[in-house]
Amino acid sequence: MGKGILFLVLSTSFVLTQMKSGEIETEIAIEQVRTEYEENVLAREIAHSALNLVIAKTTQDFTGFRSDESGRIYRDGAYSFSAVGEAQGPITITAFGQVGSAVHQIQTTLARTGSPLLDATTFDGPVSSITANGSSFVISGLDSPANESDTEGGNGLDGHAIRTILPATAAAFSEEIDASQMVGINGAGDIVTGKADLDLDLLQESVLSHPDLVTLEGDQRITGNKMYGSPDNPILMHVNEDLTVRGSVSGHGVLIVSGSLSDAGAIHWKGLVILAHQGGDHEFKGNSEIFGALVIRSLTEDGETGGYDDAGLVGGQIDVDVFDSVGDLTYHEHQYDDKFDTAGIEILSADCEIDGGLCWDRNVVSTGLEEVRIVVENTEGVGGTYSFQTMSTFITGAISSGFTSEVNLVDVISLNMAFSSSCDLLGLSPGDVWADGAVRAGGLTVKIFDMTPEESGGEATILHEVVVYRHSDASSCSEIDSEEVEVQPISFYINGSVGIHKSYSALSSVIDLLPAIETTPPEITMGTVKQNSARMSNL
Repeated sequence: MGKGILFLVLSTSFVLTQMKSGEIETEIAIEQVRTEYEENVLAREIAHSALNLVIAKTTQDFTGFRSDESGRIYRDGAYSFSAVGEAQGPITITAFGQVGSAVHQIQTTLARTGSPLLDATTFDGPVSSITANGSSFVISGLDSPANESDTEGGNGLDGHAIRTILPATAAAFSEEIDASQMVGINGAGDIVTGKADLDLDLLQESVLSHPDLVTLEGDQRITGNKMYGSPDNPILMHVNEDLTVRGSVSGHGVLIVSGSLSDAGAIHWKGLVILAHQGGDHEFKGNSEIFGALVIRSLTEDGETGGYDDAGLVGGQIDVDVFDSVGDLTYHEHQYDDKFDTAGIEILSADCEIDGGLCWDRNVVSTGLEEVRIVVENTEGVGGTYSFQTMSTFITGAISSGFTSEVNLVDVISLNMAFSSSCDLLGLSPGDVWADGAVRAGGLTVKIFDMTPEESGGEATILHEVVVYRHSDASSCSEIDSEEVEVQPISFYINGSVGIHKSYSALSSVIDLLPAIETTPPEITMGTVKQNSARMSNL
């Protein structure tokens, strides 16, 4: 009996011990889960804090802030982060938070949009001579602060060192100036051809018509020290003849010279300098610095601008617009005939905005369709001829007769229109053409249709539209041979310790004074945020 009782007591004690042990293990497991949960939450919070820190630093210095750091102590854990990308973005930001064995990762991208306004230098006209002596001068499209107190400077969109309207002008600069002295968004030797982001005609007119413009009549020669404007009160100043600088000039705002500039002193200008003359002999050979942009234009005696070798068609200028399948404006070129020295258009030209390309590859070829329909509309009264060539046919005729063809896309070689005079084209404003999606305000229109919907009883849909019109009203058309208008070439000399630096902050401060100039300010946007949690033992 005694042994049985003892066995029963021992058995009961063992069971109770096992039960207690199970309770402890359960409590330990619960505590472990609670600890891991808390570590995960804290790791996530630390990662978010690190991400916000890096976003703030990158936003403040989008161009310059790049970093890769690890093991920074924060609260009961640590964080690491990296910001990697080219100067103009996009920038990939990765942040880690770690507490105990919990690790949380967050990754996103920052991108910047907007316009650089202008490049460091823009040459709007033909150039007769370029002289560059020495290795001390620099033309830089990389965004720079206007001065030491300019806290926002240097964080704007980079631009190009030199922009030219004419390809021949670009080639001349490339041959004369060392690549290391022309630095921009494309690196050393940064020269591009094409129109500026801002409308230079509108920009110049906005300055000259401003009610606060200060005009200095006749030739001006500056010796001694002169100061014009200030950061808080920039000046709009016009020298309506030649300007010679032999002293020191400091200025904030816009300086426009309707003559030649000879600088052998020290010009320190923050903002915009425009040299607009019939040709012009411009010399920079002192210790000058421009922070903002320099624009050099060639004007005719009649005030025509653009710097083109000739004026294209007789009777004024033509504009060309290209629209895509949903009717959005893909490309607009003012004075198309002048700019590209042409009396017509090639509908099949590719490469939007490059050498007169009309986006055929982007809007038509990229669809991969086999057949398309080509229709030329609003042809009444339009003088000139068209020529249409495929792999098997060649057709030519009067534009005024209209034209329609259904053709295999890969067989099309050319559709060219040669105009006899811009006076035969309807005089329209771009706004009217853009607003009228049905008939494009009556302007000569070439439409390319996708015929696929017709196979199921539907209507063909538009892929591509090219509209040609005279940019003026009917009364302004003139039969004067506009090729007789000569645009004098520009002469440019640079030497010494001259620095021309693109500065968004300096430019924006003066562009804000010109309400007619519409700009798109830089904007930083964040992409998709990706997150991931893990335990160190699972990595």
